[in-house]
Amino acid sequence: MTQPVSTDRRDRPAGHRHSILGWPQLLRLGLVLLVLHEIARENFLLFHALSELLRIVILGGVFVLAWHTRGWSRNGFLLTVGMAAFWIAGLELLHTLTYKGMGLTALGGVLDDPDLPTQLWVAFRLLEATAFLLAAFLARTTVRPLLLFGGFGLAAAALLGSIVTGFFPTSFVEGEGLTRFKVMAEFTAIALFALAIVLLLRQRAHFDPGVHTALVASLLFAILTSLAFTRYGSVFDMANEVGHYLLLISAYLVYRALLATGLVAPFALLFHTQKQHEAELEALVEERTARLVESQSLNRTFIEHSPAVIFLTDLEGRYTLVNPAFERLIGRSREAIVGKTVFDLMPRETAVEFDRNNRAVRHSGRPAIRSETLDLDDAFHLFETVHFPLFDNDGQLVGSGGVATEVTEHRKSEARYELMIRTSMDAVVLIGDDGRLIEVNEAACELTGYDCDELLGMDVFALDTAGRTEIARQMEHIRGMGAARFERQWRRKDGTVRDIEVSVNVLSEGRRGNVYFSFIRDITERKATMERIEHLAHYDALTELPNRALFEQLAPTALGCTRVRGRARLLFYLDLDNFKDINDSLGHLAGDELLREMARRLWEFPADDRVICRFGGDEFLMLVEVNHDLDIASYAHRLRNALAQPLVVEEHQIVATASIGVTSFPADGEDLPTLLRNADMALHAAKDDGRNTHRVFTPAMRENATERIMLISKLRSALANDEFELNFQPQIDLASGRIVGAEALLRWNQPELGRVPPGRFIPLAEESGLIIDIGAWVIEQAIATAAAWRSRGLGDIVMAINISALQFRHGNLARDITNALTRARLPGTNLEVELTESTLIDDTDRLEETIALLKRRDVKLAIDDFGTGYSGLTYLRRFAVDRLKVDQSFVRDIDQGDSAALVTAVIQMAHSLGLTVIAEGVETQTQSDQLLGLRCDQAQGYRFGRPMTAAAFESLLIDQAHAPSTTHQSPTVLSAPGAPASPSD
Repeated sequence: MTQPVSTDRRDRPAGHRHSILGWPQLLRLGLVLLVLHEIARENFLLFHALSELLRIVILGGVFVLAWHTRGWSRNGFLLTVGMAAFWIAGLELLHTLTYKGMGLTALGGVLDDPDLPTQLWVAFRLLEATAFLLAAFLARTTVRPLLLFGGFGLAAAALLGSIVTGFFPTSFVEGEGLTRFKVMAEFTAIALFALAIVLLLRQRAHFDPGVHTALVASLLFAILTSLAFTRYGSVFDMANEVGHYLLLISAYLVYRALLATGLVAPFALLFHTQKQHEAELEALVEERTARLVESQSLNRTFIEHSPAVIFLTDLEGRYTLVNPAFERLIGRSREAIVGKTVFDLMPRETAVEFDRNNRAVRHSGRPAIRSETLDLDDAFHLFETVHFPLFDNDGQLVGSGGVATEVTEHRKSEARYELMIRTSMDAVVLIGDDGRLIEVNEAACELTGYDCDELLGMDVFALDTAGRTEIARQMEHIRGMGAARFERQWRRKDGTVRDIEVSVNVLSEGRRGNVYFSFIRDITERKATMERIEHLAHYDALTELPNRALFEQLAPTALGCTRVRGRARLLFYLDLDNFKDINDSLGHLAGDELLREMARRLWEFPADDRVICRFGGDEFLMLVEVNHDLDIASYAHRLRNALAQPLVVEEHQIVATASIGVTSFPADGEDLPTLLRNADMALHAAKDDGRNTHRVFTPAMRENATERIMLISKLRSALANDEFELNFQPQIDLASGRIVGAEALLRWNQPELGRVPPGRFIPLAEESGLIIDIGAWVIEQAIATAAAWRSRGLGDIVMAINISALQFRHGNLARDITNALTRARLPGTNLEVELTESTLIDDTDRLEETIALLKRRDVKLAIDDFGTGYSGLTYLRRFAVDRLKVDQSFVRDIDQGDSAALVTAVIQMAHSLGLTVIAEGVETQTQSDQLLGLRCDQAQGYRFGRPMTAAAFESLLIDQAHAPSTTHQSPTVLSAPGAPASPSD
């Protein structure tokens, strides 16, 4: 039976739509009210009795419906109202029977009290209002009907008892009308009905729309009823009559909402659908018949199209049914097979096996699975065959059958799989849901050190170094993902631990659980290699100090910590002095040992929180946390002393010094790039000051660096803008006083800066590498100028050109000079290349090769600033030097004993080697006379002429060409038109 009133629309019968309140119902209600109105005009007592009895009947019906559905109904609203309806109807029946004019009043006693009917009215109305409010509250709740029935019964008994015993307040006074209590009781009922409406409106989604509307309307009419019953003064007046109309309408709406949907509609639906069910049954029979036919057709289709070989035989083994797959296997048609035995169709060895299996199932009466081999002419076949006996409807054996599935390729795949697993270099392990090893290969045994028998059944937890909880969590994750790849550590039988990479897939085996198919690779060596690579990526391989990349990661963190602690940090930028000389003279192994020792000394130098790194070849950085009041100079001095301690490398005692640039955080910069730039500028200042010292960064250094950058930038465009020119300084033969040579000197006329001193731009050109292109231009111009003078008959003047060490190392010096000489048609004897002593000992093999090429063109070689470097007689002989230039520092102090003795020694040594000696920086006649007295061959300096333009120098050569030749004359000051007078030139 359909549930009477549902708080869930889904509980309504499918396809059933019952109108709760339509025009027919309204017309019937109107007709009843009209009849009652006519009765009221004639006999009000009869009208009252009929109205109340109609309501009592409806309440009784609601109770009966609720009572009989209490065991299975989920409708809290119906059950609550239904359990209360019994007691409400009882009180209302007493009210009706005790109404003025009814027979019970003649019995006397309490029944003759004119207030009794009104008190009973108030009692059942309050009980009714409470019941509806509680029902609305419990509409979606599972209620206990008997508990509700008992509760409402107790409430009704209490109300009735209070009335009988006189405790119930007076509600009506004969001749005066309603009491204040009666009116307040009606308004209390109104409030309870209103609250019930609010609750119903909030739960409208859980009611059938028609039921919900009828219930709300019923409660609204109940409110109007109570309002009407607050207005009458006599039990027979008009307000009383209207109130009963409203009461009856309210009851009718409850009837439509609860009884009509719970009793009338289901019975109508039952009879309405009986024929429909019969039609459905007939349709079902037809459908089942069609399905049976379809099933038979499907069976035939399955047999015909199945890739499996299907056959049936009788008791003698003759085939009675075969499918097309059987025909294709045998190579015969169905007609040629049916009626034959296996011996008629297959080779005898195969036929014996097939026949034995067929006979076995006929004998046992039970199915059996057999692996069978069929060796036909075309190929070799493997089958998995299900043999089964055939019985008729009486259970008598009539034959046998079989379904054979070819597994040839499957078996081959299995064999290949087993071979692949067995020979795999990776360990292959199958693990069950319980964590135990099911299958392993040889590689797994080699990985773990256990025998295969020991591994099988072993708990994976015994191998993994992680805890059981972690492994269980990992397996749960794998089950959820279906596959995973991760790294673990397994402990071998000998106790050693290996790093492994696991690639696992979950294979479900149904009720048997899961199997974890795992490829396991030993990555111990790979991880060690990766860790080494990672170490090398962040640490210097030679010194084991952090490298630049790691320093740039660590330094910002260190600076941040220092800022938090309110302290300062010093960045020391260290560069080992003359490290290349040590490398070249003692070898790279000695250089490496020196770097390791310097790193060790830096590491052991006492300091607070610090970060050290090898920044470059012979450069180190140290970022040290200090107090703001630290004496930086004293600290840097101690650091230099610690580094400068003697050390023995390959039996050679070395004293390595360092130039240090220092900058402070946060005073000089807030970030690492700024600090590095500042420290680099301070380091350059230390190098410029003679090395083996330290310099602390100042803002002036930044200005100098800015100027350097600006000059280098302008240098890059100087050649293209034709801003360079050559000046020439005469070289004099002291004995004759004649010009025998000229030194080409580079000058830079910058449009914005004017004449830039060579001391400012030459070092920058060498530092930036621009000296290679600039030097090539100087060679080209100087040789062309010398060739022009020679072509004009101005003498075989030797043109001296200063060559930078960088030109020897990275340029194509020999090619540039050779090509320039060829283009200018100048003999090599008219060109002299000047080198410094330090250049001689720098990359001597390359230098020797270049000089040899120049010597083939008869180019002369001079050593500039002789006496200030480290060259010895070996270098002078090895490189076929032609001339030595005595440094002007010795010439300046030639009147002092030490300098005079040194100059004398140089001259005597040079003459003994067949070399010419020229003194530079000669500024006075006295110096010239002394040099001549010491048998110095040549000289140059302001005493004889300042650097001048090519035109001015050519004028001197012209004058000399026209002057009379003498065997000896005192050298005189040479002047040229427009020659500058400032010594700064």
